[in-house]
Amino acid sequence: MSRQNGVKRLVREAHRRSLWQVMILYLGASWAVLEAADHVIQRFGMPDWAYGTAVLLLLIGFPIVMATAIVQEGVGAREAGASSTSASGVGGREAGASTTGDPEPGAPSPDAAETATTAASSGPAATVADAPGARSEGQASAIHGLLTWRNALLGGVAAFALWGVIATGILLSADRRAADGGRDARGAENLKAIAVLPFDNLSSDAENAHFADGIHEDVLTQLSKIADLTVISRTSVLAYRETELGMSEIAAELGVGSILEGSVRRSGDNVRITAQLIDAGTDQHLWADNFDRALTVANVFAIQTEIAEQIATALRATLSPEEASRIAYQPTDNLGAYDLYLRARELYGRYVDEDNEQAIRLFRRAIEIDPEYADAWAGIADAYGQRILIFGHPTALADSVIALAERAISLNPESAAGYKAKALAHSIRQQYHASLESNLAAVERDPNHRGATNNVGVDYSRLGRLDESLRWYKRGARLDPTTFGPGNVANTYAALGEHERAREYFAEHVDHAGNTPWVRATYGAFVALDGGDADGALAYLDRWRAEYGDLAIMHSFEAEIHLARGDFEAALAAAERGRTLAPEANRVLQYHMTTSLGYATLRAGAAEEGARLLEAQAAENRAAIANGADRPLLWWEMGAIRAALGDPDAALDLMEEAREKGFQAGRAFYAELDPMVASVRDDSRFQAVVADSRGEIEEMRRRIEVEEIATGER
Repeated sequence: MSRQNGVKRLVREAHRRSLWQVMILYLGASWAVLEAADHVIQRFGMPDWAYGTAVLLLLIGFPIVMATAIVQEGVGAREAGASSTSASGVGGREAGASTTGDPEPGAPSPDAAETATTAASSGPAATVADAPGARSEGQASAIHGLLTWRNALLGGVAAFALWGVIATGILLSADRRAADGGRDARGAENLKAIAVLPFDNLSSDAENAHFADGIHEDVLTQLSKIADLTVISRTSVLAYRETELGMSEIAAELGVGSILEGSVRRSGDNVRITAQLIDAGTDQHLWADNFDRALTVANVFAIQTEIAEQIATALRATLSPEEASRIAYQPTDNLGAYDLYLRARELYGRYVDEDNEQAIRLFRRAIEIDPEYADAWAGIADAYGQRILIFGHPTALADSVIALAERAISLNPESAAGYKAKALAHSIRQQYHASLESNLAAVERDPNHRGATNNVGVDYSRLGRLDESLRWYKRGARLDPTTFGPGNVANTYAALGEHERAREYFAEHVDHAGNTPWVRATYGAFVALDGGDADGALAYLDRWRAEYGDLAIMHSFEAEIHLARGDFEAALAAAERGRTLAPEANRVLQYHMTTSLGYATLRAGAAEEGARLLEAQAAENRAAIANGADRPLLWWEMGAIRAALGDPDAALDLMEEAREKGFQAGRAFYAELDPMVASVRDDSRFQAVVADSRGEIEEMRRRIEVEEIATGER
């Protein structure tokens, strides 16, 4: 019974002193403090131990607060009242509570008399304070003076003020490290080269993976609009989705100084996006934050904008007003349209015929929901362009591509994707000055747009400006180090006569997973043919034939390589197979498919049919020129056709005109390997054209060499 009575007294005392209320208040306040600390830690990229320190401080504070509650008898007790009550209680009796009855008025109580006697017998040195009861009262008073709510509050404030001072010191130290980065081997500018790794999908529904991928690509796209940053393309970072490599290893492979990683959790009507920016050289956080919002399209785009702005601040990147406006642009206000757009864009990026067609259907559905959705218009325009470029659809579709792209640009004049798609259509129509203009407009609006950047290099290459082309291809390879960017660099080195450098570059990069059949076939064939090695070109083509199956583009390339090797029967078989698979395709390695087929037919013995096909292609070239085509190769191809048909004077006139327009006739295929020009190869006019071209190529090669020596590239 005594134990039960003790428990009851303890419970009553806890109620009387409000201990339960104090405990609940403290735990609630602690939760709020930890949430705030977590936000600060994530926001400023502080180390993990900072959170543990905050927890430790709160654990230390808990017994102090509970002791204060016991001494002060709850939250509401006033210090003065609590001190008076406690002091009277320490003496053992409250006023009027004597168990022996009240003494007579004026008569001393027995205890008081005893105390007085003791004090008197102690001599002059003794005082009332020396009595045991007085000492207890003094100790109780000291405890009451120490364990007050005022002191508890001040102690907590002081503890977390100290925590804040330490945190500030960490942040200042991190800032100094970032500032000093420009003086170390990595350099501050290297931190501005950033790779955005694929975001983890933390949603319970695996179907939301496309949403996480879409957020990842949009964040990357927003950052790429900042000219002061170098942002690695999505195609290059996708290879690191499930990687076991550390941050420093990934950074070394991609050539960056900082890495952004994050996650997306979509749950019902809410979305949570987290992101953290890491200095790959030190593995230190440069910035981190998390965003919990209602799942609305406005919130999704607002989060993407905030992330881009905060990363620019963390990396001390210059953000112009125009760039800030582009980043803040909201392309649609309909979540359903946005979701369809993300699915379509994912399918488009696979560069597979069936997926491209499905992407077109989804882009259309997004436009049906939101007819003002500029990005969806640009997406469908680009997908139509790939229909022609990769999958062999009629080139007449280029008119539709231009119309769709112009619709995107009219809805959003800052649409880099719209200008890139428009440029693609001009390129298909062989209008390379117009293509260059549109691609440069795209790069102006999105300085890290890997497609437009690469295609500027394509335009300069088609116009014969190989040195300028190489500069842009290098820039494209910097943004896209694991797919087609490096291959174009290899091709241009070969065209400039840097054959060994071209082969090394090609061998280093050709096996990257992001390369398409077109990329691999052209890389190998161009590198080999520019070096005068037709057998090597065919070997490269054979390497990927089994992997990609029966593709028209492979047969088309094979036909030209067999022509260069002088195997006309094999060339005819390959050309016919390519035409069967893609009757409307009209794009091959050097010349048009009809030209290769016509010449192979001619040399295989069917002279009349071969001549008919060659004349048909010549007529098509003239029509293209009348429609605005300005690719110098068109004039050279017509000259080669005239040479093949036995009209050398007309052939040389066209070849000289092609050279005046910038055509580089000094490349090995056109000067030495092309059997179509055999009848004029020894003519002095032809040799003069080739010599003039080779002289210009050598000048461009020397300019590049000087630049690369100056920059330490060689």
